[in-house]
Amino acid sequence: MIVFGTLSITLLIGAAQGAVLALLLLFAPTNVVANRFLAFFILAVAAMVTPYIIGFAGFYDAYPWLSFAPFETGLAFGPLFYFYSLTLTGGQLPLRWRLHFAPYGAQFLAQALVFPLPLETKNWWDGFAYAPVISPALTIGSLISVALYARLAWRRHQGYREFLEANRTDGAVLDPSWIRNALLAVGGMGFVWGGFFLADMLDPSRNYFDRFWMYVGLCFLAIYLGVEGWRNARLSYPELETKPVQRPSVTEPSDVTTDRDWAAQANAWAREVDARELWREPDLTLASLAKSLGTNTTYLSKALNEGLGVTFSAFINGRRVNEVKRQLADASVSADILTIALAAGFNSKASFNRAFGAIVGTTPSAFRREAGLKP
Repeated sequence: MIVFGTLSITLLIGAAQGAVLALLLLFAPTNVVANRFLAFFILAVAAMVTPYIIGFAGFYDAYPWLSFAPFETGLAFGPLFYFYSLTLTGGQLPLRWRLHFAPYGAQFLAQALVFPLPLETKNWWDGFAYAPVISPALTIGSLISVALYARLAWRRHQGYREFLEANRTDGAVLDPSWIRNALLAVGGMGFVWGGFFLADMLDPSRNYFDRFWMYVGLCFLAIYLGVEGWRNARLSYPELETKPVQRPSVTEPSDVTTDRDWAAQANAWAREVDARELWREPDLTLASLAKSLGTNTTYLSKALNEGLGVTFSAFINGRRVNEVKRQLADASVSADILTIALAAGFNSKASFNRAFGAIVGTTPSAFRREAGLKP
């Protein structure tokens, strides 16, 4: 008899919400490739929950031929999330990226090839090989896969943050902290999954009712990824540059990097930046500044890092903030704070507020009050 009770309805609601959010991501007009990877990840999580939705409702008792329906998708989790984090931050898919899903293909076939067989044959195979050997091996493989791909996604996130700090002045706004949070959620769920698997191995008497809360956790994961993924679906991240931008017409000998006085060079470029007020350019990047100074990104970055001990973002935003502070402390300046910030080169209120708070340690309004002026 099929009865949707508390357990099955709880999981059904969670999986259905995740599936709806995944469909929204599938048709998002921006970040198309990235959002599709996230959508398929959420759908893969919903598929993992499905056997427990129908199992708690009594489908397997009423229709035992449903056994071995290929709902297991754990080996797809890792590559799907990694490719999402890679493509969301402007990365290119590897040439043979589809091969990363070969382990999931094997997982799918392990059930799909058995599914159409007679029930007696399926029951024999389950007791002989699938339950004692194949299923645990696939679960262990899934956990290892999630851990390995999560590490790759974490390295991508960290490298991208460093790229933003070294190449952009609005990196604090563009920082893909959502990927970090999602990674923590996926990693946390991986630990829970591993804990339940270990408990099942240590106590064979446990049944699928004992795994209910793990699948509730998977539902929460699907909903969280769907909601936050949709919130970030339209945010466009700059492509991570891997090659230095060369000067238009002049090249420098490769050996100058070994004996150049980077402090002197950095100070010379800093004086030129200040004299020409290049920091006022809202869309200034390391590449565009290097072009204006007649050098390349490698030399400019090295001069800033080794000569001045700052990143590109700190170098430019520091000058912009100093200009804003000067204006805010001037009683003759009547312009509002945002107008002053935009004139100093900040391209948004968000990037200005974050840079000002990080450098000054207070808000622009509080700074102006402390100067004895109206905010």
